[in-house]
Amino acid sequence: MSPSITTTTDRLPDVTRINFRFSGHGRYAACLARRGRGHLVPETWDLAGARPRVLRTRAGETLTSVPTPTDGGDVLLCRFGAGAHRLTLVTAPPHEDEHAEEHELAVFHGGVVRVVAGAAPGIAALALATGPEGRTAVWRLSGGPERPERIATLPGPVRGGTWLDETGRRLALTRAGTGPATVVLDTSDGSLTPLAGPADDEYVLLAAPRAGVLLTAVLREGAYRLGVRDRDDDGPTRHPERLNAFEGEVTPLALNPSGRRLALAVNRRTRSHLVLHDLAEDAGAEVGLPAGAIFPVARWGTGGLHLVHSTPDRPPGLVDIAGCSVSRPTAGDGAPARVLTYPGAAGPIEAIVYGDPATSCQVAVALHGGPESAWRFAHDPFFQRLSRAGVAVVAPNQRGSTGYGDAHRDAIRDAWGGPDLADLLALGRALTATRRPGAPRPMLYGASYGAYLALLACAARADLWSRAAVVAPFLSGRALYRDGPPPVRALLDRPGGHTDIDDDLGPRDLLRLAGRLRSPLLIVHGDDDPIIPVAHSRRLYARLRLARGPMDAELTYMEVPGGGHDLQHGVRDAAVLDRVVAFLRA
Repeated sequence: MSPSITTTTDRLPDVTRINFRFSGHGRYAACLARRGRGHLVPETWDLAGARPRVLRTRAGETLTSVPTPTDGGDVLLCRFGAGAHRLTLVTAPPHEDEHAEEHELAVFHGGVVRVVAGAAPGIAALALATGPEGRTAVWRLSGGPERPERIATLPGPVRGGTWLDETGRRLALTRAGTGPATVVLDTSDGSLTPLAGPADDEYVLLAAPRAGVLLTAVLREGAYRLGVRDRDDDGPTRHPERLNAFEGEVTPLALNPSGRRLALAVNRRTRSHLVLHDLAEDAGAEVGLPAGAIFPVARWGTGGLHLVHSTPDRPPGLVDIAGCSVSRPTAGDGAPARVLTYPGAAGPIEAIVYGDPATSCQVAVALHGGPESAWRFAHDPFFQRLSRAGVAVVAPNQRGSTGYGDAHRDAIRDAWGGPDLADLLALGRALTATRRPGAPRPMLYGASYGAYLALLACAARADLWSRAAVVAPFLSGRALYRDGPPPVRALLDRPGGHTDIDDDLGPRDLLRLAGRLRSPLLIVHGDDDPIIPVAHSRRLYARLRLARGPMDAELTYMEVPGGGHDLQHGVRDAAVLDRVVAFLRA
């Protein structure tokens, strides 16, 4: 089964797209898009086939802005801030080159705000605002400039949001704490009741409201099992055997209107596979998409299945699996990539490669964050920039990366900077062996955990690398556990990121290893990073200046005012990436 995928022929500047959402009835999709060095702005897609349209907001957006389209084609934009979250209606102007009209609907102070697209006339969306005290206020949004209407106050925080019926009356939510995990909000009277039937620890993931079919998940023996049940039947949930036997990381995307077929993204190694699974037969068939990545958002309506797909040479765009093509504007054909296998310290490792690392004047080894993450075979604007600058890119999924099975992922449990560092050093040796005599040694680039690993590699084998550019490094697992926010400490607890390693290199503490970091270095950190405190980079830079001398021209520290953890999506951040690219080309 091969979907129809068409692209426009016009040549646009580099395009970045993030934060895709669908409207309640699936008529529109919206995302944030940036063209070239411009601002992030909302972009809407009419799934009936019209070209996507850019809504030019006056100040531009940040990567934390979340657009929710209405079924009328406007956008409800939640702009998250440190002290207040602003909910704004953005309306398309008569002409695309004009600024969009903006109507501020509400300001929520502190806490967390989520917007759930509506499913009934008069409810374009619901805003669920959890305040600092823990209660959640539910607000009805009409889709017009009217102020939100408060319809319920829930006793605690909730997540999710799946409509159980076509009337848009019953919304399944997930709550934390004791008691049933899934509760149902009745939007007509604001009442909250348990969903009859599922186990107390069972979650509703998807629903086919017309058919009354629910897809659920429950944690059993350390793994989630997918289940199928009838909304109006309090009998046990079925857990189809083959549905729960896929090799790889499985993400349910959407149920078709009859509730019989389920779209799944199955991630194995670097790419995503689309599987349409017949729940009645417990049998699936793969759809022949181009090698790439599927994003975890989709809509399956009467007009077919729409999902978000990307390949290395094309930014994310909508694909219509029903065969009715959807226009995908791109920046033209970007630099292609391929997947190659390199020797690791304990066996082969895969890498996504741009250009020719053997013959290019320069080659950069790019390390992903996480560490429970992986490079995907998808469009990466930064890799595209490096490729255009003549720099070959090798992006490895060394041990510790996801998508290669439990043993590969768990190899660095209680050993951050151990097996993954060994794989990186083996890769450095292999790349150097293929390059011509006298060619520059490979360079290193990494962000977050990748920045930490890159600096460990420089400390372990300075002779392998010509230079390193790192964004938002941390000093050590122990230091990050002490200084980081609770979600980061939970991440460190799970794979044992604060356990010391006893070998020739010793504990993986960059302050202790600073005297071994002699390669030219560029360190970049946003001063408003909510994940890794900027104090870690400041302390590292101060220690490096002591070790190298304050006048060392090969040590550069760049602190980005107002910068967060991700420095790739803002207009200001384009200048940061210019600096990184220039450093790696030097």
